[in-house]
Amino acid sequence: MIKKIMVVFSATHISDKMADFAIETAVKEKARLIILDVRAANMSGKVTRMTENVGFLGKKVLGQLQDEIKEIRSEVILKALQNIQGKAREKGIETEFIVAKGPYVENIFRIAKEKKVSTIIAQKRIPGSIHEPSFEVIYAKDDQSSKP
Repeated sequence: MIKKIMVVFSATHISDKMADFAIETAVKEKARLIILDVRAANMSGKVTRMTENVGFLGKKVLGQLQDEIKEIRSEVILKALQNIQGKAREKGIETEFIVAKGPYVENIFRIAKEKKVSTIIAQKRIPGSIHEPSFEVIYAKDDQSSKP
């Protein structure tokens, strides 16, 4: 059975170092790479709160601005993740791209279970020292084990 490595990104940060590490790990392990984009269900609410103090623009203009911010941010994320997918494919790695909306951790583990992922690489939620990578392997399953 082919190993599967999942690299997880959120709308807040897309780390080139983490992507490169995931690709190199997939090359070394001869694994398939799943690129997971987890988007918070309430991201539009966060955008709205960030712009609500510019009410002098008027509700119509403010609403258009909020929609444009959401659309542009979504396009930027998608393009960055497609570039990562392209880099992996250039190295001969089979990839799958998944977008999930909702709770970050729950989506990671749900998809890992569904896809039978052996390793998950994700952004650290608590930053370490300046000399440590900003990502970590948060889950690894031994192929011989029946438990995750």
